[in-house]
Amino acid sequence: MNNNKKTIILIPARIGSTRLPNKPLLKINGKEMILHVWENAISSIADKVIVATDSKNIHDLVEDNGGQSIITKQDHESGTDRIYEAIQKFDENHEYDYIINLQGDLPNVSKEVIDIGIKKIQSSTADILTYCRVIDTIEDIQNPNIVKIATGKLIDGEMNAIYFSRSPVPNGADKYYEHIGIYIYKRDAIDKFISSKPTKLEKTEKLEQLRAIENGLKINLILIDDNIISIDTIDDISRLKNNI
Repeated sequence: MNNNKKTIILIPARIGSTRLPNKPLLKINGKEMILHVWENAISSIADKVIVATDSKNIHDLVEDNGGQSIITKQDHESGTDRIYEAIQKFDENHEYDYIINLQGDLPNVSKEVIDIGIKKIQSSTADILTYCRVIDTIEDIQNPNIVKIATGKLIDGEMNAIYFSRSPVPNGADKYYEHIGIYIYKRDAIDKFISSKPTKLEKTEKLEQLRAIENGLKINLILIDDNIISIDTIDDISRLKNNI
């Protein structure tokens, strides 16, 4: 691992989720979801962890528990837009080479999973790394809240992402992959992503990673076995119970 390369994790936490209001403050096993994510992040090998939020309540909660938080504007179109505002404020001198967008609704992501990505990005040919796992059930394949991926071959532990969709892709596949919402950017890749306007496919699927693909950024996938649950609805809480 190149110790001269520094990694920062930014956790976007928006208070105004339409499907699950006040989602980051939802308590899981007696602790707010954002704190679960933050605690897992700070236990990783990343050099810095910051929560990027539009909510003073979330900001104060993180700071009161010993964390660092930056309050951002409310009107960002994506989590990446939100963390980019935070990184611009915090890292004006570009001290960090790798930027991780760790979604604030992944309370059972482990430090081991985060560490795998931090190590891989330093030797990867991709601009962006993200994660996937094999989908276990027909219900999950059909669930539009679970994002599927059309992939290339597995090479050196990574697969190239060709397309992301809320629909089962590719049609008739023997195996379907679920996208896990953690992105590891090389610094110039996130600069290019943010400087690009939202694309037609991104707006159609409501998936920001399609903007990266449409603008020529290479996204590789790290295949893992962990069942990392994204909390988007109340039903997801029941999926989480045995995985935290």
